[in-house]
Amino acid sequence: MILVTGSTGCIGRAVVERLVSSGHQVKCLFHWGNEHPCPRRVVITGGDVRNENSIYEAITDGGACDTVVHLAYLRRETPEDTFEDVNITGTHNVIAAMKRANIKRLIVVGCLGAEPRSPYPLQRSLGKAEEIVRASGLNFTVLKSAVVYGEGDWLTSWLAGVATDFPFVMPLPHSGMTKMQPIWVGDVAACVERCLNTRSTFRQVVPIGGPQALTLADIAQLTMKAAQRPRRIVRVPSAFTRHLAAFLARCRHALTEMEIDALSYNRTTEIGGVHRVFGFAPAKMPTKLDYLDPHRPPPPLPVRFRYRS
Repeated sequence: MILVTGSTGCIGRAVVERLVSSGHQVKCLFHWGNEHPCPRRVVITGGDVRNENSIYEAITDGGACDTVVHLAYLRRETPEDTFEDVNITGTHNVIAAMKRANIKRLIVVGCLGAEPRSPYPLQRSLGKAEEIVRASGLNFTVLKSAVVYGEGDWLTSWLAGVATDFPFVMPLPHSGMTKMQPIWVGDVAACVERCLNTRSTFRQVVPIGGPQALTLADIAQLTMKAAQRPRRIVRVPSAFTRHLAAFLARCRHALTEMEIDALSYNRTTEIGGVHRVFGFAPAKMPTKLDYLDPHRPPPPLPVRFRYRS
C-alpha cells in the first residue's frame, strides 16, 4: 500500500488518480479539521505532517504501507502555518515516522530552484526539505519538477484570474521574459508512478520538465486562448514588481509581492529528460489546457469528509 500526503492538492489528486488507475492500493492522508473531496477506491486517514505520531498511525493502521509519496507542503505562509513547520519539520516527521515503521521507499516532488540558500522563502524551505530527504538514509527519489500546470495549479489559475479581472490588458512581471518548462500534472503523476519500479531513480534527484521552454509571455498567451479571454500583454520591468503586485492584489488567485518577485528566475532543465528516464514524452502545453475552458461542464459534486483532532 502507498501512503500519499498532500493528496488533496493539484499534484496530489493527479498522483492518487494515477496510482489507483494503475492498480495500486492507496491511502490518503487528509488534514484534520478540513473538508476535502474524497477520492474513490482509496483508504482515508486523518493526520497532520506536523505531528509525527499521526504520520506513524497513518502508515501502520488499516494495512501497513511499503511506500510513502510525500507531497504535503505550503506555497504560502500564514501565522498558523509556516514553511518551517510544514515544509521542513513536516518532512522530518514523515521520515522519522517511516523509520519507526521500517518503511524504506520515499518519493518526493520538489521544484526547480529549490535550494537551501535561495533568497526566496518558499524555495529555501523546499531546498532544506530536500537536504533532509537526501540525508535520511532511506531509498528516496526527489523529482525536481519544473512549474506544474493543471486544474487547481497556481500559475495558469493566476493568469486566467488576471485575464478575467482586467478586460483589456495582461500585465506581466519581469517583462514576461522569464523562461519556464511547464509540465502537465498528469505527466508528473506518471513520473511518480514509474519511480516505483525504475531502479535508476533510487537514491537520486531527478529533474523533470515539459517538452518546451516557454517564456511567461508565451504561457500567458496560451492561457488566455484556452480561457477565451484575449488580452494585450503589457510587459512590466522587474523594477516595478512591488507596484505590479499591489495593482494585481485584487485579482483572483493573486500572487504576493514575494511570489511575483520569485518569477524573475528561469526554471528549466534538460529537454527530453522525462523521455530518457521514464520512457515517455510529456504533453505539449496547448493540448492540456481544456480545464480552462469557461464552457466546460462542472464536475459532479464530490463526497466530503470532515476530520477533527
